[in-house]
Amino acid sequence: MKRIVTVLAVLSLWSLPAGADERDKSIEALEKRLAQQEKRLADLERQLSDQRLSQAQKEEIIKLIKEISADAARQSALPSWMKDLKFGGDLRLRYQSHVFNDGTKNRNRARYRLRFGFVKTFLDKQMEVGFRLASGEARTVDGAPLGQDASSPNQSFTDNFSRKPIWVDLAYARYQPKEVPGLMMIAGKMQTPMVHTALTWDSDINPEGAYAQYQPEFGAFKPFIGSGYFVAMESRAGHDSTLVVYQAGLDWDVMRTLQGRPLPKDAPLGTLSRLTWTTAVTYYDFDHLDTAFLPGTTNMVAVGNPAVGGVLTAGEFQMINITNKFTFDVLGQPVSPYFDYVYNCGDEDTAEEFDNQNNAFSFGFRVGDNKKKGDLSFDYRYAYIEANAVPGAFTDSDFGGANRKGHVWRVVYNLTDFLTAGATVFWTEAVAGPAENDRRTDIRADLIWKF
Repeated sequence: MKRIVTVLAVLSLWSLPAGADERDKSIEALEKRLAQQEKRLADLERQLSDQRLSQAQKEEIIKLIKEISADAARQSALPSWMKDLKFGGDLRLRYQSHVFNDGTKNRNRARYRLRFGFVKTFLDKQMEVGFRLASGEARTVDGAPLGQDASSPNQSFTDNFSRKPIWVDLAYARYQPKEVPGLMMIAGKMQTPMVHTALTWDSDINPEGAYAQYQPEFGAFKPFIGSGYFVAMESRAGHDSTLVVYQAGLDWDVMRTLQGRPLPKDAPLGTLSRLTWTTAVTYYDFDHLDTAFLPGTTNMVAVGNPAVGGVLTAGEFQMINITNKFTFDVLGQPVSPYFDYVYNCGDEDTAEEFDNQNNAFSFGFRVGDNKKKGDLSFDYRYAYIEANAVPGAFTDSDFGGANRKGHVWRVVYNLTDFLTAGATVFWTEAVAGPAENDRRTDIRADLIWKF
């Protein structure tokens, strides 16, 4: 035990913001002091076993042992600023193959994704501050860097072994006051806080702005309402491109309602031990998004959205989104089907080939999960995204943006508790437009380490 205390004390010093020489001296001094305390404790313990000592002498020795042990514990304790601070991240190595059917040369790439960050809580965990760095390829126009693609933290192995950039991926503060249970407020660069699927938001896009949600609990029912304001593109000379979002929905523990109580965790295999339903209606009101992707002004591309001179011909994106998600257990395995629909009532495109191309839908399911060694999961998804239904820059970039339809299959297996191996296949084609032979097959093989 004393050895462990010594090691922890030394390790804690490495977390202090000090120079190497100063830190080495501090470690040496601490090791010396703890060694002396260890020797003193051993001497006292030997004295304590002496049967000739009176009860008063033994009590005095026990008191000294407790004082020395407490001092050692104080020395080994982590700095106060590290309390309630959690670090984490992941590394993904990927092989990716693009196979085209329109004469475009096929492409093969080796890529990685690296993410690392921390979460710090305050005020008895009512407030949380999060920060994360991530890899990603820089985009340039005429040699000038414009930043990193918001929909992909992937970095290809290329450019003659050059060093690769790191970007700010998350930077947010969240507040959940205990005085108002169910209230959540968040601001900064955050993970998408609304109920959604890949039909509207790529999983790697972290919007920037503020969002608030209130979700009271009424037994098995948890209704929620939320609203947010996000900035897509700030313009010094023209209009800013912004997003206002409103959402209302319900989380319902159906099984709890049907049976009056949740089933025990050890319910027999083959029984339906869980059934939940999440439904949400969301209204997205993008303002001046049609000019947010002008060439040379952004690193994002509105993939699949028709444009003239960089201006999106849809004009406005005022989208109604209806999302339904279910989760239940079958034979001890979680199953999660969903259905998602989007209608863009702001579409103004009158071109013949893209007229009324303002609907999108997706459905799919997942079987299994990936929490520990030996876990296996399988995903399937079908999506149909018309050209002006959703912003092509924000929908699932792996699927190919807007104006795509097709299938996605994925399987993931846990080699260990922290390492997974997976394979994904995308098979897509264009919904409308001149690219009649625009069929693509995208194959990926991944290894992901979590730490």
